[in-house]
Amino acid sequence: MKILISLLIFFTLSIEARADQLAYLSKDQAEKAVELLSEQKEIVLWCACCEGNIKQKVSISKVYFQYTGYEDFYCVMLEAIDENGNKISEELDLAYVHFRIGSKAYNVGHTLGLACDPCTIPFTW
Repeated sequence: MKILISLLIFFTLSIEARADQLAYLSKDQAEKAVELLSEQKEIVLWCACCEGNIKQKVSISKVYFQYTGYEDFYCVMLEAIDENGNKISEELDLAYVHFRIGSKAYNVGHTLGLACDPCTIPFTW
């Protein structure tokens, strides 16, 4: 029984550890992310670690960073249109944002040299 409880706690903590990997950034990291994303017309939002989460391709309307109000952290904000024409506005976690190079989608966090686990390798766009 102790083993079962220990495993349950371990898996709960490991799932929690995947959330918000790269949501809070330094100002320099946020600026670099905005610079990279501003060059893109479309991106894919996808948490490959999250059960049931599907790839969502969106067309960027605006991307910017803002101060979080906590210590010296900033976040990257996205305004976009999804494939159904719906407007979305959200804070990004760069571990789950992918952009296109040729026919492949690459993770923004990895590309910027930030430590994260997007739970996927580059995939076909």
